[in-house]
Amino acid sequence: MKTVLFNPFKRYQENHLFLLGIAVTLLGSYLGYLFNVRFDGVLDVHFANSTSSWQPALDNLIDSSILAILLYALGMYINRKTRFIDILNITLISRIPFYLITFFNVGGAMERINSEVLNTLLTQKIPDLSTLPLNSVIALGVFGLISILFLIWSISLLFNGFKIATNAKSTVHIILFFTSIIIAEILSKLFLNTLTNS
Repeated sequence: MKTVLFNPFKRYQENHLFLLGIAVTLLGSYLGYLFNVRFDGVLDVHFANSTSSWQPALDNLIDSSILAILLYALGMYINRKTRFIDILNITLISRIPFYLITFFNVGGAMERINSEVLNTLLTQKIPDLSTLPLNSVIALGVFGLISILFLIWSISLLFNGFKIATNAKSTVHIILFFTSIIIAEILSKLFLNTLTNS
């Protein structure tokens, strides 16, 4: 079970992983539309008042493309035998935890709680969070904790898959891997902001 959750690249063939990756990307994009969730960055999930059908799909296309290109370039630098399909599979599969986060916004629940907190922070000189309903505070805390766990899960999938695909071992390789993710996050936000506001 641990291998399936954190390192499926060890067990399953590339064509199975690719089909699974495409299927979960389509499903995740639909869930984003259904529950008004944007994936506006490689490591980002945000709730919205409303979402167009194409926005979550565009988010996932940009996020997955930028991450796959950067990690493939790094993989080729580390090991010339790195295959793009392996990196693409890693990128697609690693986004599964983000798609699970969409269920927190069933009926717009998390969007309402986020709005309550933001209104409290923005309208009061000295924000008094004790005025927030207790169930909202608990829901926000649970959501924050699970989001962090899902982020760790996603990065674990990326890291484990990348090590297998490229045979990366050294500390320098690991530093470059995490640097690539940060660059991918910045680039994906820039691209999506530009496309959305143009």
